Amino acid sequence: VWSCTTWTATAQSASLIARVDGQVHAPGDYTLATGARVSSLLATARPGTQAYLPGAALFREHDRLEQVRLRAGIEHDLIDLQDHKRPEIAKVAEQLLQWIDARDATGRVPLATTDVRLMQVQPMADPVLVPGDRLHFPPRPTTITVMGAVGAACELPHQPERDARDYLRDCTITKAADPSDLFVIQPDMVVQRIGIALWNRADPQTVAPGGVIYVPLRQREINKVDPSFNTDFAAFIATQALTP
Repeated sequence: VWSCTTWTATAQSASLIARVDGQVHAPGDYTLATGARVSSLLATARPGTQAYLPGAALFREHDRLEQVRLRAGIEHDLIDLQDHKRPEIAKVAEQLLQWIDARDATGRVPLATTDVRLMQVQPMADPVLVPGDRLHFPPRPTTITVMGAVGAACELPHQPERDARDYLRDCTITKAADPSDLFVIQPDMVVQRIGIALWNRADPQTVAPGGVIYVPLRQREINKVDPSFNTDFAAFIATQALTP
């Protein structure tokens, strides 16, 4: 015979709470059965016409803890780079340290799609929800951001079909910039490393609204501190959700 206490505990363990906010018809906290997938949450909350689907963000606590470590490593590297013998490297490191100090690890993870029907026929693209999951749908942005080895981060109007390299003409690129590569961080968390020198020049690469162009620091100047610094920094940028 099951007691009332046993039944209550079992019922609680068979459900979870997840949240949806932003540009959706029915924002709020939802109680779902354990094993429910993101598609069921999407079907209930129903993103609105103003929702920018490429920027949809799924936040998870487990992944936030992983990103806390990533952030700490980047912060440590930037503190070391502030003492770099080349003043242009030290100055950019100071700017990036201010940027990262103003941002927390979010726990954002990639979503393969936000199409409910496609999710339902492709379970690998339809993550199983875990307690505390949060879905956010931002409005469509109209700008892109260029940051990194620049005089100051600059926000520029998005131009369809404009090559990522062309945006650099509208910003002040410093001597700290690596001459060979750029990182393009798309709003869906895809990070693209593209060659910009004559020897490795890549095909034109557009940037979606809300995307970020990260101008990396000269690789040879940061190798002694951390050879993976630029790659790690671009990865951390990708975890930051679009605002508001």
